[in-house]
Amino acid sequence: MDIGHIRQVTRPGLFQRYGYPLAITLTMGFSALTVQPTGAALAASGCGITTPAAVVTTSPPAASPSGNAAIPTEAAIQPEQNPAGDIPDTQAFVTYTSATGGYSISIPEGWARTESGTSVTFSDKLHQFGVELGCAASPPTVDTANAEATSQLGKAIPAFALIEVKAVALPSGQAILVRYQANSAPDDVTGKQHRLEVDRYEIFKDGKRAILSIASPAGSDNVDVSRQVSESFRWLA
Repeated sequence: MDIGHIRQVTRPGLFQRYGYPLAITLTMGFSALTVQPTGAALAASGCGITTPAAVVTTSPPAASPSGNAAIPTEAAIQPEQNPAGDIPDTQAFVTYTSATGGYSISIPEGWARTESGTSVTFSDKLHQFGVELGCAASPPTVDTANAEATSQLGKAIPAFALIEVKAVALPSGQAILVRYQANSAPDDVTGKQHRLEVDRYEIFKDGKRAILSIASPAGSDNVDVSRQVSESFRWLA
């Protein structure tokens, strides 16, 4: 596994601290949310994934042992005029390979890494990139992604605002891009939140669905980085 200078962290996920009853991996808490089946369900489906995918969200829900509590209403944070956190053009990238997940991806060198089974997140300041694996019976479409954004993302992520859903061609194959904005989780120390823009790619192959989420401060100039990371994703077989 070639991961260069990536700091591995084991900080508990935000949902874990709030008692949410799903397997969670989270470093800074502001990427896309994907509800995946449990490990047992994934194994039974026959796609070869036996660990639950990470669930990453922008903000914690009201805690409930049963998981039935409603997501609190939250107003959208206004994007900053000149948001901090542009990734410099000189940023070095390294290749991360998940042998168990069967994929590789190029990510910025030096970012903190959190792993959960076949899923992984990388974070630095207000940026977070993540890969989550799950089973799927068929490739995603614009219609299925739109439905998921409405029924899952829109209801689970406070201040969720869908921007667009479209089909895109990546070197790894056809994919669906869901672009949206959401609020970051409050800072642990200051409580401050930021408005974030998330590119969520759904990539399918042989019964597996990879969710690649790239979150950056809304208004920041990281288009090239997002393109580089999404185009670097590769299935290993």
